[in-house]
Amino acid sequence: MKKLLVLHAIFLITFFAQAQKNVFLDVAPMYQNTNLEMNVNYTAWNGKTFKLDHFDYYLTNVELTYDGGQTILIDSVFLVEPQNHTLLLGNFNISQIETIKFIVGVPKPLNTQAGSQAIDISLYPENHPLSFQSPSMYWGWAAGYMHMIIGGFADDNGDGNLEAYFELHNLGNQNQKLVEFPTIIQTNTSSNQIDIFMNCQVDRWINNIPLSTVGVLHGETGNNATILNNVLTQDVFIQPANASIESLNTNSKIYFQNHGEGITVFWTEIKDLNQIRVFDLNGRSIKQIKTNMKNGSFQLDHLQNGYYLIQFYNENNRLIGSLNAVH
Repeated sequence: MKKLLVLHAIFLITFFAQAQKNVFLDVAPMYQNTNLEMNVNYTAWNGKTFKLDHFDYYLTNVELTYDGGQTILIDSVFLVEPQNHTLLLGNFNISQIETIKFIVGVPKPLNTQAGSQAIDISLYPENHPLSFQSPSMYWGWAAGYMHMIIGGFADDNGDGNLEAYFELHNLGNQNQKLVEFPTIIQTNTSSNQIDIFMNCQVDRWINNIPLSTVGVLHGETGNNATILNNVLTQDVFIQPANASIESLNTNSKIYFQNHGEGITVFWTEIKDLNQIRVFDLNGRSIKQIKTNMKNGSFQLDHLQNGYYLIQFYNENNRLIGSLNAVH
């Protein structure tokens, strides 16, 4: 009987994987077509040198059109950070995604005390994107959330020293921006996973913002409004024409083995590997590994029973392999 139950469970898992697909949206931060990094010197639109200390924004209300005009609204709030930009949208019965739209910022129903779904920030669970963050993404019950924050140091006088500190905390219950893509390139990563790869062009987002003289600005007008308007006027979010998965070598192999309270992940013959990321079914990142080893393994210990996604990326932050594991 026990064997029959195990076989039945395996059948259910297999059937579910065939019928449903995990859909991910990966929004890679870029600066002039290279991967954005914190505390690295860049040249701004006006020739001034600067570096970033932080750059975070909210991405919400993702809506997908798929399979001949069907739509689904993902009523979730995502906090996108330079090191955390792979978003699990959900598990859906989808074959082909046709369009995508989303809001940059916190939607009006959640944003201020006037919102129909607004609650006090202290009532959110600690790990919720709308809970307390560091640096802060919240300006108070009346003013609401900061849709995007960006800060760092800039060289104002051209002496090579980045002496001018700047911060923009961009508020305003009218400053949310709707981004729409009438066509989309999806990546069929595996039989039960779809990825949508996009770039967030930070150089365009800060265009016409005088970072070296702006100082510390909290508000919803002036430069704070301009930087949010740039989302649309500067085409900050783009999907590159080559938005598809890099192909693995025919000799490459990724697999896992269960062991007690965890799993061991193995890979062989993966070229140009740079990073491995592990997510649980809720899209939470539970492990990140930096490695360039062509062959290797690692353990995930003390796991709860459930589904885990392991993704392999190259140095250009392109997905080159993916594994679905059940513990």
